[in-house]
Amino acid sequence: MADTKNILILGGGYGGVWAGKILEKRFRKDPSVKITLVDRKPYHTLMTELHEVAGWRTDPESVQVSFRKIFGAKRIDIVVDDITAVDFAGKKATGKARSYDFDYIVVGAGAEPEFFNIPGVKENCFTLWSFDDAMKIRHHLEHTFAKAAEETDEAKRRRMLTFVVAGAGFTGIEMVGELLEYRDVMCVKHHIPREETRVINIEALPSILPILEEPLRVRAEKYLAKLGCEVILNASITGAEPGKVLCKDGTLIETDTFIWTCGVKGSSFAAGLSLTKAERGRGRIQVDAEMKSVDHPHVYVVGDNAFFLEDGKPVPQIVEGAHQTAEVAAKNIIAAIEGSEHRHQFKSNFHGFMVSLGGRYGVANAGGMKTHGFFAMVMKHMINMWYLFNIAGFNQVWEYAKHEFLDIQNRRSIIGGFAVHKTRAYWSVLLRMWLGLMWLFEGINKIGEGWLAWGSGTKSGWMFSSGVTQAGMAKAAETVEAVAAASGEWAEPAAEAVSAASGAAEAAVEAVTAASGEWVEGAAEAVAEVAVGAADAAGKAFGKVWDLSKPIFDFNGPISTWFRTTFMDGIFAHLPFQAFQLMIVVMEIAIGLALFGGFFTWFAAVASIAMCVIFTLSGMFAWDQLWFVFAAILMMGGAGRAFGMDYWSVPFFKKWWNGTRLARKWHFYADDPTK
Repeated sequence: MADTKNILILGGGYGGVWAGKILEKRFRKDPSVKITLVDRKPYHTLMTELHEVAGWRTDPESVQVSFRKIFGAKRIDIVVDDITAVDFAGKKATGKARSYDFDYIVVGAGAEPEFFNIPGVKENCFTLWSFDDAMKIRHHLEHTFAKAAEETDEAKRRRMLTFVVAGAGFTGIEMVGELLEYRDVMCVKHHIPREETRVINIEALPSILPILEEPLRVRAEKYLAKLGCEVILNASITGAEPGKVLCKDGTLIETDTFIWTCGVKGSSFAAGLSLTKAERGRGRIQVDAEMKSVDHPHVYVVGDNAFFLEDGKPVPQIVEGAHQTAEVAAKNIIAAIEGSEHRHQFKSNFHGFMVSLGGRYGVANAGGMKTHGFFAMVMKHMINMWYLFNIAGFNQVWEYAKHEFLDIQNRRSIIGGFAVHKTRAYWSVLLRMWLGLMWLFEGINKIGEGWLAWGSGTKSGWMFSSGVTQAGMAKAAETVEAVAAASGEWAEPAAEAVSAASGAAEAAVEAVTAASGEWVEGAAEAVAEVAVGAADAAGKAFGKVWDLSKPIFDFNGPISTWFRTTFMDGIFAHLPFQAFQLMIVVMEIAIGLALFGGFFTWFAAVASIAMCVIFTLSGMFAWDQLWFVFAAILMMGGAGRAFGMDYWSVPFFKKWWNGTRLARKWHFYADDPTK
């Protein structure tokens, strides 16, 4: 289409993803606008959490969010490609796979480490600015500890067990915190005395975390010292060689692990573009307050690539900076396409900073609150989950919770290892089957009690308030009257015969009573006295502290009365009693069969809990029946996959469901989308 407007986003980082979400939401129903996002990877990387992967706290997947998860069934094309050139005047980008025409372009290609031209550093250090960087450190650390445990040369062993992190900003301090925790784990695993290891943090400034307030910096320093970290301040690094780090004061540190986190600059890709660079922006592209390049009105730059001075200070290269620059750029592109004269200007609104020192301690100044320790970590996790919910829904929040709390090893989270140990599904097989049988018998017993014999009237009327008549009762009453009328001829003589027989029986009883009244009455009184005495004695000796057979809520109590009048009388009374009783019986039998066979066990367990809640609020559930609820909760942990139908059914239906448009559009899938 000649009138189609093409928007090209280069980079799927924080800025690119945020801009893509805003643009897609606005033009979702406009076929004349096409949005394409190009990245070298098929996933969005959580850059702020790379230290967790590098330090073996979480799995690599914890920092990867696939673009398929983020954008699902939304109208945005995701392309994995490496852009090699961009013709801004001709509005065409060229990649290794193909070329891309655009009317508007958003450059969000990220950043790279800055080495400040210090000799030997780039060649002899590890960096932590990409997923690949984190994986290199991760494997190096594991290999180094294993190798050091077998090393007999004292000098080599000391060098292997010395770990140096250059830079005491956010990235450096977070990497140090992970190293300290991982060191303790590996020392135990490889039988290495902890005192043989050294973790050193080198900083050119007089304090760590200079962007935070003094009290928080002091707490962070004390915590690092407690864990045995050596913090060297006012120490500039002047060079590096294989196995050596050189400082300005002449100090030489021998190490096989030198991690550089001393600064970042705009990516080399952005620096190579034919756009004006800021004089002191380290390769960052100069933009105006609308996040437009100063060279072309259709070129927007976001995140780490954008250089803009606000109150004389450059916008910091942080996540909130990426989000807010992306929002300004996206809104201005929308205004340009829609012909609006309203333009958006950048105005920062940063909410603070949070730093983790391992998995159990952190410092934070966010939302006007200065916190440390447990509460700082809670705040950081909440912010991370809020971000993940906004880009990929509850599914990704659950994945984050699993990585950070439920699956984390060696007690390296704020809840320790309480949630790590899992119960094997096969241990719950017998309990699952027994719970199923209980529900099955409940349903069968109701059939035996006449719940499906509708001609005799309702069997569930007692569940409603006095005076409330269930729908369908009038018709049932008419049936009973018709039966009575049809049998009137023989019913009346039969009633007379029964009456005569009853009269004879009463006369016989009166005669016996008169003959034996004296001794029967005395015997009855004696028996009563003995029974009462025995009951009192038994009550004192063996009385129940808590009668578990009693209902949890009294049938005539305030809670059950409220539930009965609100839901039973107000809703279910209008349902024909035949349908109501059939529904209850079918539900109980279905739950029982599903649990017994392990078929869709999770849903059956949820239904079981729901039924128990209804019965409890109705005043019908006793304390000794609560095991139904607790057993059902256990069933939700995959009990149906052990010797159950879920072994086959769940993977099949999960694959089907994850491919539906509904699941992909609203992030309602389990695991990853299949389309």
